[in-house]
Amino acid sequence: MSMIKAKNVSKPSRLPSTLSVKTEDIIMGVNAGLNPGKPIINWFQGDPASKAAVCIKDGKAVAAECDASIRFGGDYSDNSAKDLLVVDYKGTGGGVYVEGGASKVTVDNAVMALHGSGTGVCSPAVGLAVTQHGDLTANNVVIDTAGKSRFCSVAEKFSTLRVNNSVLYAHGEPFGEGYAPAVGLMQTPPPPLEIGGNCRTHCSMSNSYTYFNKCKIICDGWGALSTEVAEGFVYLEANDCEVIATKKGYGAYADPDCHDVFNNCRFDVDGMAGIIAGEGDMTFNNCVSKCATYFVLSHNVCGTPEEVSSLFVNGGSIATGKDVVLVKSENTQLEFDGVEITAGNKVLVRTIKNDDPCATVPSATPYGVNVVFKNMNLEGDLLHEDPERGMWISMAAVTYRGAILNGHLSLDRASKWIATADSTVTLTADVYQAQLDALKGVTITASGSEAGSYDLPSGGKLVVNA
Repeated sequence: MSMIKAKNVSKPSRLPSTLSVKTEDIIMGVNAGLNPGKPIINWFQGDPASKAAVCIKDGKAVAAECDASIRFGGDYSDNSAKDLLVVDYKGTGGGVYVEGGASKVTVDNAVMALHGSGTGVCSPAVGLAVTQHGDLTANNVVIDTAGKSRFCSVAEKFSTLRVNNSVLYAHGEPFGEGYAPAVGLMQTPPPPLEIGGNCRTHCSMSNSYTYFNKCKIICDGWGALSTEVAEGFVYLEANDCEVIATKKGYGAYADPDCHDVFNNCRFDVDGMAGIIAGEGDMTFNNCVSKCATYFVLSHNVCGTPEEVSSLFVNGGSIATGKDVVLVKSENTQLEFDGVEITAGNKVLVRTIKNDDPCATVPSATPYGVNVVFKNMNLEGDLLHEDPERGMWISMAAVTYRGAILNGHLSLDRASKWIATADSTVTLTADVYQAQLDALKGVTITASGSEAGSYDLPSGGKLVVNA
C-alpha cells in the first residue's frame, strides 16, 4: 500500500497573550475612534436617578433607595425577596439591585415588566443587578423588558449571579426596515458583527460569575447572553437552557478573558449561536444549535495579536444557514468531537481577512487557525482565505467529504478524506494513499516530501509536489 510522505513543516507556537484591558481603557479607546474631539461618553454608566423596587447594599435593605411606586406586590428583607410584582415605564426603575460583599440575597417568584429605554449596563434600572462582590440567586422569575439598553440581568465587579427556572426576554426598541436606528455611541452592535438590535438580555462583566439553570433567555436582536470587559476573568454558564434570538442577534458572546460554558442547551437564533472576540472561549456540551447564519463568528479587534479564541464542541448537533464557523483575522483553536453538523451552504470553516477598521494587525508568526475534528462523519468545505496566517487541520476517526483550500492537513489512520472539489493542502503527517479519494474530475494538489501522481478510486487525482 502506497504511503504518501508528509512535508517537514513547523507549526507556529501559541504565545501567551498579554491583554489587560480595564473598562476605562475601552471607553477611551472607543471614544478616540468613534467620537474624536468630543466629550467622553461612558455607555456603561447608568442613570444616577435610577432606583430598583428592592435595593440591598452591604447586607441591608435600603428603603430610601427603593422605588416603592413600581412595586405592586411582594415582600423583602435584608437577604431575600419573594412574590415581587414590578412594573416600570420610565426606563429608570428596576427589579432587585444587590451591592456589596456582605449581601447574599435570594429572590423567589417575581414578575417584572420594565419598559422605556435604559441607560448604561449595570444600574438599579435592571431586572436583576448584582455588583461589588454581591451574591444574588433568583428562582422562578419572569422578566420582560422593552427599550434600548434595557437589560434583564447584569453581574459585575467580583459578583455572583444564579438564575434558576426563569424566563428573561429583552425586546429592545423596534428596529429594522421602517425604523430609525438607535442613536448613540455603542447603542447598536458594530456592523461587522452582522447583527441588529439595541438591547441585550444579560451581560456579565469584570470578574463576575453567572449561572443559568433551566431558563429561557430571549432577545429580539443584538444578544441574549453577553459579556464585556472581563478585567481579567469572567465566567458564564448555562445548563438545560433555551437561548433564542428572534431577529438578527447572537445567543452568546465571549469577550477576551471570558469563559462561556453551555451544557445540554438549545440555541435557536436568527443569527449565530456565539461570537468570540480575541482570547475568549466557548464550550458547548451536548447542545442543539439552529442558526440562521453561522454557528460561531470569531474575530479580533482588541489590538493584541497573540490572542487566540477557542471553541470546544462535544456532542450535540449544529445546523446553520451559512458557514458553521467564520473566522475574521483571528488566531483560533476550533475543536469538534462527535458532533452532527449540517452547513446550509456546505462550508464548515471559512477564514477571511477582517474588514473591521479596528481589526488587530497580526504578529510576524501568528498561531493561525487550528481545526480539530474527532469521531464523526463530516461533510462540507474548509476554506482558508486569510493570507495573514495558516490553517492547520487535524482529523481523528473522521470520514470527511469536502474540499480543502490552503490547509495544512493531518489524518490519523482511522480517517479518510473524499475530496468533492479541487483542493490544495500541505500534508503534515504521512498518509496511506487508500485514505485519500476524490470525485471524478477533482484534483487534490498536495505538498509532501516526495513528488508523485496517483489515480484515485472515484476517478479523481492526487498530485504531490515536493
